[in-house]
Parts: sequence; structure tokens; C-alpha cells
Amino acid sequence: MNKQVALRPEDRAAFENALQRALDAPDIRTALGHPGARHTVDGLRARARAAADSLAAEAAPEYAALLEVRARAKTEIGEHQRAEDAKDAAAALAVLTPILAAAATVVFLVLGYGLRLAGAAGPLAKALVSVGWGAAAVTGVAGLASAAGLALTVRRHRVLASPPPPDAVAQAHADWLNALIERGLLPCLRRELRLHGTGDATARRAGPRA
Repeated sequence: MNKQVALRPEDRAAFENALQRALDAPDIRTALGHPGARHTVDGLRARARAAADSLAAEAAPEYAALLEVRARAKTEIGEHQRAEDAKDAAAALAVLTPILAAAATVVFLVLGYGLRLAGAAGPLAKALVSVGWGAAAVTGVAGLASAAGLALTVRRHRVLASPPPPDAVAQAHADWLNALIERGLLPCLRRELRLHGTGDATARRAGPRA
């Protein structure tokens, strides 16, 4: 048997699922149902659990591939999330820009026209009015850009909220479970039950479908 492979905590549940599928193999169930069987279902399950890391070693290449694909996917998800956060920050800035521009428009126009009404129609009043109307133009352009940005942001989040399609992680996980059952669990259970001459067809029937 190969060197032991320490299963990650998140993969222990998958090992239990694979063990149950192996115990449900036709030849295993038949052997356990015979009078005077050497083991019970619970006894076999306990022995397989105790040797989990040794049995996992029989599917070590597939498990290493799963961990590699999972790590790569995690990195890609992190990079994607950072990009989405940057886009959301830009969208928030696009929303604030027309609000600030509108506030500046009101302030400058009120001050400019206020000075004119007060009889101080000098360069300062004229400059304030000009700046105020310039801010009004900026408000209009920023408002249109903000509306477009919000529409794109809502559409992007709807796309991200949809269920993701099957990916490389799911395929690698299925490959590992198949190898774990066919090369690790089934041979171990058959050795314990002293079953000989079982064919590959039985193993394939017991294995999960990718």
C-alpha cells in the first residue's frame, strides 16, 4: 500500500459517502447477508474509517489533482472578487459624483445670484454664477453616466447570482471518489470478507457516476 494521505477535514464527509457506496456493492451486501459472516456492516465501516488515510493513499494522484484544481479555483475566485469590489467602488463613486456636483451647483448659484440681488454684481458674483452653471452641466453628464453604471452593476450581479455550471473542481472531485472506491475501499472490504474473483464490472456498478 502507498504512503498514507491525510484527508482534509472538508473531504471526510465525501469519504463517508464513498464508503457507503462501497458497502452497497452487490457482492459486499451478499457476503454480509450470509449466516456466519465474518463482519457486520458497522464493523466493516469502523475498520475502514480507522484506515481512512491508508485507503486514501490508493487514490493519491486523483486527490492531489483535486487539491491543485481546488487551490487554483480559489485563487481565481479571489481575483474575480477583488475585480468586482473595484467595479462596485467605481459605481459608488459614479453615484456620489452627480450628488456632489448638484450640491455645488446649488451653492454657487445661490451665492452668485445672492450677491447680484444684494447689489454686489462684481467679478466674484459673475464667477460664482459661471461656476454654478458649469457644475450644473457636470451634474447632467454625471447623472447619465451614473445611471448607465448602475444598470451595468445590477446586470452583473444578476449574472453572478445565477447557479454556476459544472467546473473542473466538480470533475476532479468525481474522479477522486471513483478512484477511492475502486482502488481503495472495495479491495479493502473484499479482503476483510475474504471475497475472491470479483470482477471489475461489480466495482464499476458500485462506483459513483462522474
